[in-house]
Amino acid sequence: MNFLILTPWAVGSSIIQRILTLAFYLKNISVVNTHELVEGIEVKNGMLLNTNKKEYSQSLEQITQILKQYSSKTILVSRLSKYAIDNRKDSLQDQKNFFLFLDNFYSKKILCIRENIFEYALSWSIRNKSGLQNIFNKNDKEKVLQVSEVDEDYFLMKCYEYVNHQKWIEQNFKNIKKISYENMVTNTDNVIEELTGIEKDMFKQKFGFALAEILKIEYEYIRSLTNKKNFINLEISKKKALLKYKTINEKMQINQIIPNAPIKNTTLEDKMYQIKNFNKCLEKFYIFAKNYNWIDQSKATYDFWNKKYIC
Repeated sequence: MNFLILTPWAVGSSIIQRILTLAFYLKNISVVNTHELVEGIEVKNGMLLNTNKKEYSQSLEQITQILKQYSSKTILVSRLSKYAIDNRKDSLQDQKNFFLFLDNFYSKKILCIRENIFEYALSWSIRNKSGLQNIFNKNDKEKVLQVSEVDEDYFLMKCYEYVNHQKWIEQNFKNIKKISYENMVTNTDNVIEELTGIEKDMFKQKFGFALAEILKIEYEYIRSLTNKKNFINLEISKKKALLKYKTINEKMQINQIIPNAPIKNTTLEDKMYQIKNFNKCLEKFYIFAKNYNWIDQSKATYDFWNKKYIC
């Protein structure tokens, strides 16, 4: 049972990959997250790993052959992003052959989507200004918070890229399970049970809290470190749970089971107070979204993390 995570990039695929891998790891099931396939892969010490060679020195055919020859009972959790495919500049025929192979090789294909496409494009725009793809600690968080305005043309470009990604998926893959980032980080335990069959109470048994709650504890704690006036002194039970969760993630990284463990960046409410041209971007989003009846415009101002409309 191998999992392929399909994403335009920066939709929440990193956390879906990591939590899927974590679930199997906690059940003592051999698993590895190869991350982005088209960056290059290799077999090392019997494990299939990402080489992280973003010069894309391996051809799609070479990647295909490595996957074909890899025989192991280890579950693979891999990612394919349209962003990386576009950067590679492979021929359309090579892409078509590669996608056909992946469609058959990976028994479970998960499409990462965003319920709030406005926030997705705004997050990309903040990322573009900050220069950080993900945040991992207090210093990263502080750097992100320094961004006060985004490029509105860039924001709109990301909106259109999201639409193009949906078309790309429809053309190249079938039998896909759609998982929204919003649902993954707020209903984590139930989503993992649905995807893997692993009982949802497993995380609570391991950590003392549901995983969705631990993700929230992690976010609020790191956020508080950037503002001493609002510093959170965690209860002992929450501190122990967070420490155990972070320790296991670090162990998986050391053992090359996962590539990294980023944390949640900002909520929609955070963005509203941080970005001075927030409303201008919102206006542009509404104009853009009118062209696509499948986009739910009402979710543009809904902060799923705090479970409220912000305006």
